[in-house]
Amino acid sequence: MSRAGAGAAVATVLALSAAGMACSSTPAGSRVVVVVSAPVSTSPWIARSEVRGAQLAAGQLNAHGGVRYGGRSHRVVVEVRDNGGSPRTAVADARAAVAQHAAVLITDGVGASAVAAVTDSAHLPVFVVFDGGASFISAAKHPTLFRLAPADQPMAVRLADYLAAQHPRVALLTDDTGFGTDGAAALTAAFTRDRAPVVSRQTAPAGTGDVRTQVLQARRAGATILVVWAGAPIVAEAVASARSAGWNVPIWTGPTGEDPLVRQQLAAHPTWLDGVGFVSFRITAEVGPAPFAHFRSAYEHKYGVDKVGVTQGGKSVVQPPDWAMFSYDTVNLVAAALAKSAAVGEPLLQTLEGHVVITGANGDERGFLPSTREGVSPDDMYFAQFTGFVFAPVRDDLLSENLPSVPQTTG
Repeated sequence: MSRAGAGAAVATVLALSAAGMACSSTPAGSRVVVVVSAPVSTSPWIARSEVRGAQLAAGQLNAHGGVRYGGRSHRVVVEVRDNGGSPRTAVADARAAVAQHAAVLITDGVGASAVAAVTDSAHLPVFVVFDGGASFISAAKHPTLFRLAPADQPMAVRLADYLAAQHPRVALLTDDTGFGTDGAAALTAAFTRDRAPVVSRQTAPAGTGDVRTQVLQARRAGATILVVWAGAPIVAEAVASARSAGWNVPIWTGPTGEDPLVRQQLAAHPTWLDGVGFVSFRITAEVGPAPFAHFRSAYEHKYGVDKVGVTQGGKSVVQPPDWAMFSYDTVNLVAAALAKSAAVGEPLLQTLEGHVVITGANGDERGFLPSTREGVSPDDMYFAQFTGFVFAPVRDDLLSENLPSVPQTTG
């Protein structure tokens, strides 16, 4: 991370922590505590989505009297904790949430299995709102873990099926985090299923600033498509390494391709992103763009637009608050469940298991069955590609081609 980026991250930590501390003055016993464990100092975009979505939902609920159960109203309090991308810190955050008798713990997913070892015995629901790995989501093994985010397996299958028609020779570049490891497993299985040879498998340390060697090895292996499933810094470095060497191979990524940091690091070379694509969840649903537009309007009224820090066509490029929908929906789903369960802990957990459904921020229904912990349908994955610094749904995929482009410039 650059010095400027590190400074911004620290400022974000201070601002978010201050917001959490300001809420903590509410008398104990009249609160619904939502603990957000986010990588504030290491992945600001992911953290900002987690925190702001939860805070927006809490603010709206409190403006209407809070959450009513047990014969009285309870104010929703969001406490933000910086896990720094560390599983050990994420576990400490889980212990703190249990000690506070929190209603729910929202996390990006780092150290999820270890977190569940703490929360399962306490019956504390945990919602993963970013990491899509299959290694930790299991109703039988970890009954407190729910995921309200796209899972790697359906994203990988969709991407492999989409690319298979090109008869590709695939190079995989992943990082050594749980996100990268789980993504590599899902992608390898998906390309094997589609009989698309993976000719190069490279892993880069999450903190590295140079992946030229890995990209060169992929090129020498004769790859015709490069798939990068890693944190945003490695995605940006992979694009820069390929394009600066004159290798115009098609590049596809997971959800981190959308991270504003990618565009910030490639700001001096806008054409390098042309055609770079990513697989993620659809931003708008079958009901049309109106629900997301309504959510976005409320988000930007509270926080302002999220400027990426680059321009296109003389206008500032802005990031739509798509990932913030998941923590937003989590808080609203938990609030609806509390109205039925009348208590946190085991009653709330049991209510979340098939007894409550809400309409989410983009119009999709959000809820779970007793046997499943996945809250985003496998049918909701789409593909987008960049033109300069702005992305739009592709037009050669049945689901994606019917999705509207989401506005991404202002001024």
